[in-house]
Order: sequence, then C-alpha cells, then structure tokens
Amino acid sequence: MGISRPALGLYLTATYPSTRRFLEVLDKVRDAEVDFLEVGIPTRNPKYDGPVIRMAHRGAELMGLDAVKAVDDYSKYSRVPVLMGYVSDYLNSLNDVAKVAKDVGAATVLFPDLIFDYPELIGKYVEVMRSNGLALSFFISSKTPYRLIRSLSELKPLFIYLGLYAATGIKLPIYIEQNVATIRGIVGDSFLVVGFAINSPDMVRSLIKAGADGVVVGSAFIQRISDLNDALSFLKWLRGGLHE
Repeated sequence: MGISRPALGLYLTATYPSTRRFLEVLDKVRDAEVDFLEVGIPTRNPKYDGPVIRMAHRGAELMGLDAVKAVDDYSKYSRVPVLMGYVSDYLNSLNDVAKVAKDVGAATVLFPDLIFDYPELIGKYVEVMRSNGLALSFFISSKTPYRLIRSLSELKPLFIYLGLYAATGIKLPIYIEQNVATIRGIVGDSFLVVGFAINSPDMVRSLIKAGADGVVVGSAFIQRISDLNDALSFLKWLRGGLHE
C-alpha cells in the first residue's frame, strides 16, 4: 500500500468534536481528494501538538483506542489510513494498539514521541508492526541525527514524517525549505511527508519543490470544521499547490 506523489494528507482527531460529527466529516472527506488520512488517538497529554489540536484532544467524545474503534473500517474513507498516537500511552501495550489498527483497516501507526523520547523502543515498534502485518512509519525533526534517519529509511517505511516546527500549527521563523531539502537527500527514495502549520497553496508548492513527497494539514482544517463546506473548500484550495 503506497501513497501517490505528490500527496495531500489530512489529520483529524478521532471523535472530535463528537462521534457523530467525526463520522460526518469522514464521509465528506472521502470525496475530497485527500490522498491519505491521519487519525489522532485522543490522549490526555498531546505534548507535541499545538493549541488547536490540543483542544481537539481535550474535546474528543471518547479517549484512546475507544475513540479509534468508533469506525470499523477506515479504508472506506481513505486508501491509506494512518493512526497517530503517543507511544507514552502504550508502553506496555504496543501490541494492543497494533491489533486495533489492523482491525480498523489502518495501514500503520505513527508515534511522534517514539524517536525523541523512547528510541530504545524502535526495535520493539518494528517487531510489533511487522508481526501484525502493518507498515512502519517514523516521525523525525530536522535535529534528529542523520545517521539515525538513514537507518530508519533503510527499514523501508511507508513514510517518514518531518515535523517542520516545534509543535503543530505553530509557525516559527525557520528556513524550512532548506531543512526539507537536506532531509530529502538523507532519506533517499523513502516517501517524505512534511507537516505543521501548512495553511496555503504557496506553502504546499514550496515544500513539494524543496523535496517533500506529501504534506499534511491538520490545525488549519480543524479550525474550520464548524463550517464543513468551508473546510472542504480549504482542502481543495490547498490541493492546488501540489502542482506547478
């Protein structure tokens, strides 16, 4: 299961702002030309997320894997569905997460805190994902050691996700295009996803030109979710940046 290049991905927090609304959004997104879908597993401590997605975690109707299981098959809504959670919540139950992911049709489970806070668990993560028939995916920053990034890319993950800033939805004055180009050269043929604070076609275009294979929007969409037509129009507008 691969992701087409160039790609637009969408992040949603499971059961935010309610289970009913979440399902409604998924149904509309199915026809919105989103190439892959990231579904956040609601947590009490979304430490690498910015204020908008933190709010979505707090406002989710259900928590943890119960929220994920509100949908029986995410592949009905996206060709490449991804679960995104914090490994700190599942230190002793990684296999449980993987089993749920497989049951709901997810392609992989992405843990943004794995590389930063629990590098000793990378081997265990690889073992558990593979034993459950799931693809690998890794979250990195521009400060992740290059030797480690190379070793991750050699594991043939579904994608490597480069966080552009310190937290989701928060833009800092960093020359991000250069960071993307540098990481592109390190990961080789691995699919490179970038995200955090993406909110315009021009930004999408510059990131793809710099070497990204796909971009993810989250905070900017969630901010518009009360008006779903506006949110979907925003996605279509962003998609225009995938091509010259």
